[in-house]
Amino acid sequence: MKFRCRMVDTGAMRDFTSIVNTISRMAKYCVLRLTPDELCFNVGDERIPVLWAVLSQQHFFAEYVMSGVSEQENEIYLEFDASMFARSLNSLRVTARSVKIKLTNKRQPCLTFEIDLTSLSVDSRQCVHDVPVKLIPRREWPEHKMPDIPEFDISLEIPQLKYLRYIVDRMKSMSPQLTVIANKSGTLVVKIEVDYATVSTHFKGLQVWEGNEEQETNDISATVNVKKLAMFLGWDILHPDSVKCNLLQEKMVKLTLDVGDHVKIHYFMPAIAS
Repeated sequence: MKFRCRMVDTGAMRDFTSIVNTISRMAKYCVLRLTPDELCFNVGDERIPVLWAVLSQQHFFAEYVMSGVSEQENEIYLEFDASMFARSLNSLRVTARSVKIKLTNKRQPCLTFEIDLTSLSVDSRQCVHDVPVKLIPRREWPEHKMPDIPEFDISLEIPQLKYLRYIVDRMKSMSPQLTVIANKSGTLVVKIEVDYATVSTHFKGLQVWEGNEEQETNDISATVNVKKLAMFLGWDILHPDSVKCNLLQEKMVKLTLDVGDHVKIHYFMPAIAS
């Protein structure tokens, strides 16, 4: 079992750092699934799925070598402290020429970051960080797989995240929960209700994808934790090409975000029982 990779592209290093930093603000621990084609950052809450961030290795890495536990199961699962992982990448934002990441054994398994820093002198400077990791045994892999995605009652585009983020950030100071409402006419509503007022914002003319045809209700809604929604909207830092809102009546909101064909974010928010 081995893993090593190398990043040299400035944009790729910036985006990778942004993704890891955003994940580190969501949870203390994260699981990284490595395959020959992609990296998948997985965040859960007591085994309930919260986030899958799937990255194409071909886009991010100039070199990428991995071999899993066997030829039949060519994967590696690692668990680590997300904030420690993020801190190891801080110098990539402005000063790094390249970074190598590899799985090492330094009295315990680690992800070792070797960062080549820019310098005006002839001699290059290298910064090395070791992030301890836990190797997840095969018997526990099913707990960290992407869950089966249900057929949603409706899927529609989300307007530019920065505008929705502006609205939700203000609603967040007024109520701990928010209701997302959508219909097949292409309207998306975010609404909060408090003792003294009901506040809602309507987005119209949005693209709608096919949903559950058996769902006869015109308005499909789910009430979620407003802070969790606000946390997802922080992904606007990646300037996504498309964002979808998928609703399962009174059960779940699933948000998906695409950046080209090299980053796909899946974000799950279970509905709060009314």
